[in-house]
Amino acid sequence: MSLSLSKSLAAHLDQIILGPPQYERRGKLDNMIVYSLFPSSLSPDPTDIITLSEALNRGLTLQDTGVISRIHIDNPLPAAVLAGESELLMGETQQRSVQFSCLIPPQRKASLPVNCVEEGRPTIAQTTFTGADACPWPVRSFKIEQLAHSGEPQQYWVWDQVKTYLTEAGADTQTHDIHAVLEQHSYKLQALSGAFPRQAAQVGAICAVGQNLYLELFGDPELFDDRYDQILRSAMVEALVRPSDQCLPQEAVPAFMEQLVQASLHSRMMSSRSLKDSGRALAFSHMDINGQVLIADNKLVHLVAHQKCMGRSQSLAALRSGLDDAQQTWNSRRPIFLDDVEATYHRRRQRYNTFKSRLREAPHTATRSTPSSAADTDEALDAAAPPHPLSPALRDFFLHLFSGDR
Repeated sequence: MSLSLSKSLAAHLDQIILGPPQYERRGKLDNMIVYSLFPSSLSPDPTDIITLSEALNRGLTLQDTGVISRIHIDNPLPAAVLAGESELLMGETQQRSVQFSCLIPPQRKASLPVNCVEEGRPTIAQTTFTGADACPWPVRSFKIEQLAHSGEPQQYWVWDQVKTYLTEAGADTQTHDIHAVLEQHSYKLQALSGAFPRQAAQVGAICAVGQNLYLELFGDPELFDDRYDQILRSAMVEALVRPSDQCLPQEAVPAFMEQLVQASLHSRMMSSRSLKDSGRALAFSHMDINGQVLIADNKLVHLVAHQKCMGRSQSLAALRSGLDDAQQTWNSRRPIFLDDVEATYHRRRQRYNTFKSRLREAPHTATRSTPSSAADTDEALDAAAPPHPLSPALRDFFLHLFSGDR
């Protein structure tokens, strides 16, 4: 599977064009550069998948089961839904983060693997989640690394990672709520986002933040369009939490994309019993790269990856001249075939907007039932007797008891 994945990634990345750098020119964010990623060709037909946020606005429901690692998802729509890796799920209950990217088939009920990212708030069974947002990259990268090494992140380690990040960010939250970091920087996130406009036909972005490279890539530009705000917030909040004037030089970016293929040789299959027929999700960790990919029908749907490049950053002031030259070169020598790609994209986007506007709940949704496999029955039984997380004090007691440090 690892060799198959690496070959699929290599073939897909070979068709991706690295666009020009974008940076904030007023000196208000000197540790972030964004590189656009474009496809070398596009099919005439748009995707028939929609993002989780779009689906929530059209009738999809997410419900807290009371089980900390699972939530119930009901997709009544005649379209598949992409629940992206680490999307934050928010409502009147404990916040969760999607564990790995999943496709929810049309008119399907399922159990969605999640992690808790709000330790100090209890779960409230049968409460619905009403919105989705971005999760900061340091928490995402930690979770992906744990997925690749052990198959599922230990919840108490995720809590510790969240609390560490909240402390570094100086976020004031009694419930250890990771979204508090984004709320704290909400004004700057909005004000500075204009420095990195989305480009026509763009399918991905690489964000260079300090000594880090963060990648999000989609198989279709429509999914990238609808997720771009979250993609930008996930990386930009890290730039705001750890301000500096340092960033990675341009040559680090193509090297990162080449190393992704080698890193993917060390992958582990992710499993969800109720979604086992809706694509393959794999996580990998190697060469300081943590990544996760979703493939369906032998096509890449969603790829995320992080690489930490210690000791290679430079001041943005020293990089500006090269960045400006790269932008000017792109403007004067942009690949001619991208004109056709953009024209195809605009036609696709019109059709995709029409497709989304016509989506609504399927008729007779009350009579729909979950798939009747034994695995799905097992998951329903799991949700019927929900355990609750240990309180922080009780958890610390057991850790001390079994650590041998007495």
